[in-house]
This record gives sequence, structure tokens and C-alpha cells, in this order.
Amino acid sequence: MEKSSIGMSHAKIILMGEHSVVYKEPAIALPITSIKLKVEIKKCLSNNILITSHYYKGPLQNVPVNMLGIKKLIDQTLKNLNKEKETFNIIIKSSIPSERGMGSSAATAVGIIRAIYKYFDKKISRKQLLKLSDVEEKITHGNPSGLDAATVSSEYPIWFIHGQENEQIPFNINGYLIIADSGILGRTDIAVNYVRELVNHKNEIAINSINNLGNAVRQAKECLEKGNIHQLGKLMDFAHQQLQNIQISNPTVDKIVNITKANGALGAKLTGSGLGGCVISITDNLEKVDKIINALKKQGVKDIWTQKLGSIN
Repeated sequence: MEKSSIGMSHAKIILMGEHSVVYKEPAIALPITSIKLKVEIKKCLSNNILITSHYYKGPLQNVPVNMLGIKKLIDQTLKNLNKEKETFNIIIKSSIPSERGMGSSAATAVGIIRAIYKYFDKKISRKQLLKLSDVEEKITHGNPSGLDAATVSSEYPIWFIHGQENEQIPFNINGYLIIADSGILGRTDIAVNYVRELVNHKNEIAINSINNLGNAVRQAKECLEKGNIHQLGKLMDFAHQQLQNIQISNPTVDKIVNITKANGALGAKLTGSGLGGCVISITDNLEKVDKIINALKKQGVKDIWTQKLGSIN
């Protein structure tokens, strides 16, 4: 049988803690196991490592600039395994949308590492996996927090405080998460810098909102542990109000939030840096999921994803 291996990962979203996490407050990220990425490695007769992906197909040495992080990651992974002279075909198949705050690049890194280690029948610890994934993330994102890689490689929510080790936390919520794309790319750099200016100038509303977000995240952690989806929904609504206070929402995002709430969502908020991007909402039964999705589609929302909470798919 031809030698081959498969490495899997998945998407992620920020449940709560956007922007406040920059100021040493906690954040919670959720694994979205229903949106998957698969990396398959097959033996090939070429003298080069070959890449087959949606963005590029060809020798690893000729990858475009936006894939240099992947090249560096593959080189480093093979070096760690003393397999620098090996060649094979790497096939990347992803359902994770890029530039939507869902951890696409980190998921690619995790999938590649897992596939390479399996190809050579080697085991890798979670700590080693996250350290290696940083090789790609540092090139792609400059100064990654590690949150994306921690979440796309986990089946449990990640509790994150900047400068501290990521922690996997209990996930006992029964319900459904709906992710709706606003159709507007988020602008992390602009949003983060804008909020920083507010905080640096001692803007009382901004400082209070950052503190409120931190407190909401701590309460959300307890909701996940105890399975209190209704209280979690209220906290999501509250968190969105705080993000509105610091002006990183916009009319399109707010409209999507309102549509989900009007059709049975227990809570809804923007996720990620804001100024666009995606909206997340939660509900406790499938009938409401269908109602929310139909209402969003009627209003022109094209890309919608769902995830059963507390489940491992």
C-alpha cells in the first residue's frame, strides 16, 4: 500500500473577550469542529516536496509570498524529525474561510504538523505542536498570541490571558452556535489601534467597557462549565453592547445581531476585531436555528455556519 497520512484541524471563533484581551483581561475561544481542514501526505516520485491547495499548486520552494510561513513550517518540522531530504505531496483541503477570524492559517499549520508526524510514525505532544505552529504564525501574523493554534487543535474551549499559558476549559453547554458573515472584511489593525487611542486618552466609556468585557468573560466561563446557555446568551448581548460602546461594531453587524435576536437567538454579538467580520448567536433548539438561518438568508446574508455546542463532531 502506498505510504500516506492525514492530519486534521478545524476552525475557531472568539466567544468573548475581543479587544479587552489586549489589556490583560481574559478571552474565550471556541473550537468550531464542524468546519474542518484536512492535510493529506502521499509519497511521490518527484525530487521536490509538492503542495496542492486552493491557493497554490506546485513545488514547495516556489510558493507565493503569502505561503512563506507554510514553507518555513514544513522545513522546520522536517528538521526536527531529521527528515530534511524526504519528498512527498502535501494536499490541503479546507472548508475554513480566510480573513474571517476563524483561524485559517493556524488550522493549516496544525494540520500540516500532524500529517507530517503521522507520515513518519512519530508522536507529538500538544506543547510541541503549539510551539511548532508558532513558526508559521509568526511569519503570517507577526506576533501571534497563540490563541488560534491552541483552539484549532482543541476539542474544548480555550481560556486565554495574554502572557499566560492557554487553558482548556469544560464545555457543558447544550445548544447551537450560528456564525453569520457580514460580508465586510474586519480590520484588526484599525480597530485595535482605535481602541488603544481611546484607552490611552483615558476615555471613561472605553475603560469601563474594557473592564465590563473582562467581567463578562469570567462569568461566561462559569456558564460553559455549568451549562447555563440562557445566562450565556445574556452575557453575549451585554458584550456586544460594550463593543458598540467602543465603536467597533457597524450598522451591518448590528442589523445581523438584531435579526438573530428577533428570530429566537438567546444572545448575539460580533466576533473578532469588528468593523465587519462575523456575528455569532446561540440558541437552544434546532427549530430556532432554522428560523434564524432563513431570516438571515432573506436579508441577503450568504455565508452561514452552524456548530452544535458541547459536542465533538
